[in-house]
Amino acid sequence: MAQCKGKTKKGDRCKRDAGDAAGFCTIHQDQEIRERSVRTGEWDADAIMKAVIGFAVVGVIILLRFRR
Repeated sequence: MAQCKGKTKKGDRCKRDAGDAAGFCTIHQDQEIRERSVRTGEWDADAIMKAVIGFAVVGVIILLRFRR
């Protein structure tokens, strides 16, 4: 089994075994998604949705503050 390609918070390479064909363990699957999206130019739908929800919440708060 191959070693995971993921990086720890300290920047060291992960010592776990890679569970999938992409070469990342279950802990570092999010790094695999980010690497693939950068490589292929894909958009990260989860990050976009979080940003949209964040902007909507801020917009609602601002609207409610100035509505008085």
